[in-house]
Amino acid sequence: MHGDPGDGRIMVDPMPTSSRWLNDPRIREWAAFHSLRRNDPAHSLIEGLGEMVQAVDEVRDRERIEALIAEERRRNPVVDRWFEERFVSTYTLADLARHPVGSLGQLLHDYMAELGLSLELLPQRAADPHWSPASDLDYYTLRSGQTHDFDHMIGECGFDCIGEVFPAGLRAGNLFAHLSPELAGALHTTTMFVTFPWLMRTMLHYPQIWNTVWDNFAHGHDVGRASPPLFTVKWEDYLHLSPAEARQELGIKGFRGPMDNRAASLIFGEGRLII
Repeated sequence: MHGDPGDGRIMVDPMPTSSRWLNDPRIREWAAFHSLRRNDPAHSLIEGLGEMVQAVDEVRDRERIEALIAEERRRNPVVDRWFEERFVSTYTLADLARHPVGSLGQLLHDYMAELGLSLELLPQRAADPHWSPASDLDYYTLRSGQTHDFDHMIGECGFDCIGEVFPAGLRAGNLFAHLSPELAGALHTTTMFVTFPWLMRTMLHYPQIWNTVWDNFAHGHDVGRASPPLFTVKWEDYLHLSPAEARQELGIKGFRGPMDNRAASLIFGEGRLII
């Protein structure tokens, strides 16, 4: 039980449940706040992201996830080779600029240059040049962060805020198509906490863009389910290709065409396009 928060109420801690997620106050606060709130132009659409990511990492059953990865590696040679290689990106913004106009490399360069972003592919190595991921789960997390922008580009969904929904659907469909359901769910947990509350937020406050938001997720999910394991792709080998050329080269299926999400993003973002 907590004391008076200032308005006469007495706050009572909920009874422990069988859900490790519900029992953690940080996760409860994130899920409730980001599912129910209306967007505020003065604050990020993903306010408190760092704290949520840390909470997920502390609450999840890392030992069980590592065991699931080991089991997957024993039965899935493609996934096993990917984890064995543990390739990580080291390209620079200047490297991206050398690729042809319209290519994945140039598109990523132009996006970062326009927003004044810098590449932080391996922030841990800034402090320790010999750093490497400590486990398979850590490697998956690192590599997912490094390749996220490519999900945007092959989906041609833009980098605006609603453009974030296609990659979430893509990754969900792709993981569940190529991994055991339990492992796929475990690996998609953080993305779920980031993106899934947007669906409820849209229904509650921005129903006029519901179809756009759902179409982005469904389109991404369909592409992910129909395509090879894209989470294992070494995108650095395809930086010289256009999105259409990369889709053809990689055997990506189910793509129905580019999506212009800017109008919906301005509504969802309360006048801003980017997270």
